[in-house]
Amino acid sequence: MTLLDPRVWGGLLLAVVLAAGGGYWKGHHDADQSATVASQAKQINDLTAANNLYRQTTQTLAGISIDAKKSSDAANAAAHASDVAADGLRKQLGQYITAARHSTTAGGGSTAGGGGDPLDLLSGLLSRTDQAAGDFARFADAAHIAGLACERSYDALTRKGGNSNQI
Repeated sequence: MTLLDPRVWGGLLLAVVLAAGGGYWKGHHDADQSATVASQAKQINDLTAANNLYRQTTQTLAGISIDAKKSSDAANAAAHASDVAADGLRKQLGQYITAARHSTTAGGGSTAGGGGDPLDLLSGLLSRTDQAAGDFARFADAAHIAGLACERSYDALTRKGGNSNQI
C-alpha cells in the first residue's frame, strides 16, 4: 500500500471524521453537563439562602416572643404590686370607717339609716371601682403587649432584615 492507495486515504478520512465527531459530541456533552452543574449549584444556593432566611426569621420571632413574655411578666408584677397597695388602702379605709362609727356611737349618733350606711356604700363603691379599674388595666396591658409583639412580628416578616428589638 502506498500513499496514493485510496484505501489509505479512505481510512485516514474516516479517522478524521470520527475524531471530529467524537470531539463535537464530547464538547456538547460537557456543555450540557456544565449547564446541569450550574443549575444544581444555583438550586443549592437558593435553598441555602431560603434556609438561612427561615432560621433568621425563626430566631427573630422567638426573640419577639421572649420579649413579649418578659413585658407581660413585668406588667403582671406591677399589677400585683398595685393589688397589694389597693388592699392596704382598703384596710386603711376599713379602719377609718370603724373609727368614724365608734366616734358616732360614742357621741350619741345613730348608725342605722333607712337605705344603708353611707360609709358602707362609699367603701363598697371604692372597692368595686378599684377592682374594675384593675381588670381594665390588666386587659389593656395584655392587649398593648400583644399588639406590639404582633406589629414587630409583621415588620420582621415583611421587611428584609427588619429586626426591631423593642417592646
